[in-house]
Amino acid sequence: MIGRGLPDRPPAHTRPWSNGDMVDRNMTDIITATASAADLVAALGPLPTPWNIEELCASLATERDRALILHPMNLPALPFGLWYDDGTRDNIVYRSTVTGFHRDHIILHEICHMLARHTQLPLRTSLDTGGRDVGLRPRERAAEINPYTARQEELAESFATIVLEKVFRLDAPPISDFEHRASTVFGSV
Repeated sequence: MIGRGLPDRPPAHTRPWSNGDMVDRNMTDIITATASAADLVAALGPLPTPWNIEELCASLATERDRALILHPMNLPALPFGLWYDDGTRDNIVYRSTVTGFHRDHIILHEICHMLARHTQLPLRTSLDTGGRDVGLRPRERAAEINPYTARQEELAESFATIVLEKVFRLDAPPISDFEHRASTVFGSV
């Protein structure tokens, strides 16, 4: 029994809605990813104030002595974001139709893959199989689209979230004593 007499959840393999790694990630993995993400965020140093993702990218490029180029593109087959190393510089491609904090989140997610040195696995193509259909199941197709592991994705998501939370706090106007007390009572501080 868990908590207030609620029954334990059945094992992942017996739950019809479960798809294994992505839904039933071990809480330890999430905590580890969050801690690792916090370490990467701390290593960034001061964030631009007012917030500007392009300034952060320029700062990273200078610090790493390696160009970091942002490429807004509108390609239907493109995931929301993609980082790749072309051998001389880092490139982040993101959907040009995405704006604001969502765009910044996508770029930060890809920056995390870059800083954490997540390598991209080569994707199989029809040329690798002689042009014949290899009969991939939907889960295998998803792995073809996103070669990163669930742990790497959790780290990148945590990193982007932590940076934007910091930015929001940096850019937020000071709060009054009343607002501080209210937020303490309602659990947002």
